[in-house]
Amino acid sequence: MVNVIYGFRVCFLSFLRSCVKALSERGSLLAFFNIVFFCSFFVVVLVAQFLFPPPLYSSEPPIISWVPFPVGDWFMLFVWVFVFNLVVSAFAVVTLSGIVFFPFSAGFLTYRAVLWGLLFYSLPSSVFLAVLPTLILESEAYVVAAVAGTVVGLSWVKPSLAFKYKELSRLGSFMMALKEAGHLYKAVVLLLLAAATVETITIFSLT
Repeated sequence: MVNVIYGFRVCFLSFLRSCVKALSERGSLLAFFNIVFFCSFFVVVLVAQFLFPPPLYSSEPPIISWVPFPVGDWFMLFVWVFVFNLVVSAFAVVTLSGIVFFPFSAGFLTYRAVLWGLLFYSLPSSVFLAVLPTLILESEAYVVAAVAGTVVGLSWVKPSLAFKYKELSRLGSFMMALKEAGHLYKAVVLLLLAAATVETITIFSLT
């Protein structure tokens, strides 16, 4: 039993180290996408508050109540949220689009920020504060997913921009970028696991 725990600890620490290394190597791009996402989100929230002021009092149920999740079963809800966010929201929309053409990752990331700003600006303060931790965790996961998509998409278009100080062919650059994206997606998985946990707890507390 002790050996199993020790082996798990070693694997987990190695997992974390590879995540941190991949993120640190793309620190500038990560910071840029964070600025783009969160600035877009808060600008949309502020502008929408002035252009479409929400009512001070509302008898409508919280936004969580109409989310199409199986809210009666917390485990199924957790799995549904995690899988959907990972496969559809992160990989298919943000990363895969960037692999096809690298600016698409930034474009879809900004689109999500604008959409979330329009969806969340009218929430009561208490509900907004309740969903804020989930929003931050999911947002960071999508930012990392956008970095992965941009790096892979850039690798086959302009290898010298994807990997400075390295002379690589397009194929060599693309394969190296896929490996790096795999390490980046470890961080995406961890963030979305945490987000799904927090979101499940939030949904059950608000319904």
